[in-house]
Amino acid sequence: MGNPAAYAASKGGLIQLTRWLATTLAPDVRVNAISPGGVFRNQSKLFVRRYVDRSPLRRMAEVDDFRGAIAFLASNMSRYVTGQNLLVDGGWGVW
Repeated sequence: MGNPAAYAASKGGLIQLTRWLATTLAPDVRVNAISPGGVFRNQSKLFVRRYVDRSPLRRMAEVDDFRGAIAFLASNMSRYVTGQNLLVDGGWGVW
């Protein structure tokens, strides 16, 4: 449940790279990112309980939870969206 500096720096770097690519490749290519919340992968019960206690939706993600966001960003429904980082994290990012 820690937040090491390397994780924070790399995530911030990927978000900024998304923005840079969006401005560099536009208007021919749209570039967006998804920041997923914690995905349940048989972690220990203690880890899951601590995560769920901090998550507004009170659960960890399942793989299927990301399909809608991916479909949206890959479709023409998002044709005027570029350079964005979509949080699909059960509300984790509101803290």
